[in-house]
Amino acid sequence: MAFKLTIHTIVKNEERWIKSSLLSIIESATEILVYDTGSTDKTIKLIQSINSPKIKFKQFNAINRKGLVVLRNQQIKETKSDWFLILDGDEIWPEANLIQLIKAMQKARPSTLALVNRTRNCIGDLNHFLPESKGNYQIGPWRGHLNIRAIRNLPGLKVTGEYPAEAYVYQGKKLQDQPENLEFVDTWYYHATHLKRTGWWHGLKVMDRLQKFKPFYKFS
Repeated sequence: MAFKLTIHTIVKNEERWIKSSLLSIIESATEILVYDTGSTDKTIKLIQSINSPKIKFKQFNAINRKGLVVLRNQQIKETKSDWFLILDGDEIWPEANLIQLIKAMQKARPSTLALVNRTRNCIGDLNHFLPESKGNYQIGPWRGHLNIRAIRNLPGLKVTGEYPAEAYVYQGKKLQDQPENLEFVDTWYYHATHLKRTGWWHGLKVMDRLQKFKPFYKFS
């Protein structure tokens, strides 16, 4: 049976990167739940310009911090796949990296609730980012520029709190507080908030080709 993956995206005024973000995962996704929460820029137009039946787009009025949590939980309820991927409007996955993450989902232990991965916080362009040694996030035994993006869709999983301190919770405990039920995958996505949009796609494809054909080349 083919592996199915649902994408969870909630945006507001993300015109710089939302199309880039969605295009980076669209080939690997089964369904993409995109909720807009009152954008006043070109975000909605850019989302609607992507002609794909995978995208399930909904528009909401501006929401407060607690309202964002309500929408996160709604996306969980609408998810039919065994796993989902959180994707913000400024996050871009290189193809090879996303494939690596998906393979880890498929091979994960039955007890694994979620996967921990790295982020590349870009500064200036795709080739420059904050060094891993400057990452201060601690999830279980892992430290660096880290995040949880791939989560197993289990009965009872929910989001609590309010933005920006909301948390995914299973059986009364935050996922990040259950390191015994997490797995680390040494792969990463671009966090592109601080980048200019010009030329990003060409640069991304070049880096994908380098990773595919020159495995000895290390991006650091």
